[in-house]
Amino acid sequence: MDRVECRAKRYGTDLRRFDAGDWDPGPLRTAMKTLLLAVAMVMFAGAGALALHPQGAQQPDTSAITPATVELGRAIFHGQGTCFACHGQKLEGTQIAPTLKPHAWRDAKNGEFAQIYRVATHGVPSTLMVAYPGGITPAQALAVASYVWSVSTGKVKP
Repeated sequence: MDRVECRAKRYGTDLRRFDAGDWDPGPLRTAMKTLLLAVAMVMFAGAGALALHPQGAQQPDTSAITPATVELGRAIFHGQGTCFACHGQKLEGTQIAPTLKPHAWRDAKNGEFAQIYRVATHGVPSTLMVAYPGGITPAQALAVASYVWSVSTGKVKP
């Protein structure tokens, strides 16, 4: 009894095709390649996102807020950032998103400027609030946070 016949008897199958190199893994190999490619793409995309928006960036402070920054933030809020679509023209909130006027903040702890900036740059998980809405830049997010913080603290009107 040769080696192949011995294994066939032992495992209850004929492995001659496998030993001859004729075995075709077919869909299994294709599925594994697809899965490996998908995992690699997700890892690559995640690394790219971290490079574009570094997590360890220094947090902004309120001493940098000027009237010009607030007005720029107002323009971005009502323009490219499309923030008004969810938060309302006068920041009054809608069914989609909360008010940004003085209120009990849920995601930007106590309405602190740094937390408002964090929400604009990181989004809010499990909500429609995305990071860098409308494709705004970190500098534009800083201006929007300045505007929202100024309105929420009563320093300017919406």
